[in-house]
Amino acid sequence: MKTAQLKEDLTFLGPSVKEIMWQYNEIFDHGCYDAIQLPEAPFVVDVGANIGLFMLFVKQRRESAEILAFEPMPDPAQALTQNMEEYGWTKIAVHPCALGRADEDDVPFTYYPLLPGNSTRFPEQKALQKKVLYDYEPVDYIDRLHSGYEVRVDVRRLSSFLPDDRVVDLLKVDVEGAELDVLLGIDPAHWPLIAQVVIEVQDLGGRLEDVCDLLICYGLKPTVMRAPLIPTEILTYVVYARRG
Repeated sequence: MKTAQLKEDLTFLGPSVKEIMWQYNEIFDHGCYDAIQLPEAPFVVDVGANIGLFMLFVKQRRESAEILAFEPMPDPAQALTQNMEEYGWTKIAVHPCALGRADEDDVPFTYYPLLPGNSTRFPEQKALQKKVLYDYEPVDYIDRLHSGYEVRVDVRRLSSFLPDDRVVDLLKVDVEGAELDVLLGIDPAHWPLIAQVVIEVQDLGGRLEDVCDLLICYGLKPTVMRAPLIPTEILTYVVYARRG
């Protein structure tokens, strides 16, 4: 595990220092999540928790936040646990599984050691990203970043973890191609309890429209913006949605 010095008084552990710095820049310098509004003691669901930089964002704003988190890749999950311990974060439950529309066991995912935040169930969907990035960096470097190996994980439905009588103040989803599957794993009875959603979506095959239509169907009003730091040709967006 490697250590990134983010600020004079802030270090963070993760498999890749370069990716830690990139994610920190995206969240804290470019305001990827600045539109989020949180009540005083929020209940937050973090799907695709990675090493915990989104948790850092939440805890800096609402130290009392309770977080239900999911991270299926072993190396980022280990870093997440160490970062949580380092900063003494409490009221966090982390589950080492992926989320989807149905329960499945022993599902193959591709883990990228040099680009762990891009690890995915759908490696074929990285083709556009690689093609675009070839114009920015040497081909062999981009290929090396996207060189991965198989990791087997269980997939569960989000509703099996959600209380039946508690508002989810924020649902954050960053799952590299499985975002619609995550949303389809929420029971109709749970949707009225979800007050706010933020999702990263790569618009392949009309996925952005499908995600927005689903949110609208369940009473949330989506707003779409380009994802910061990602070349526009990769078609990656951040979708915010609030109820009411």
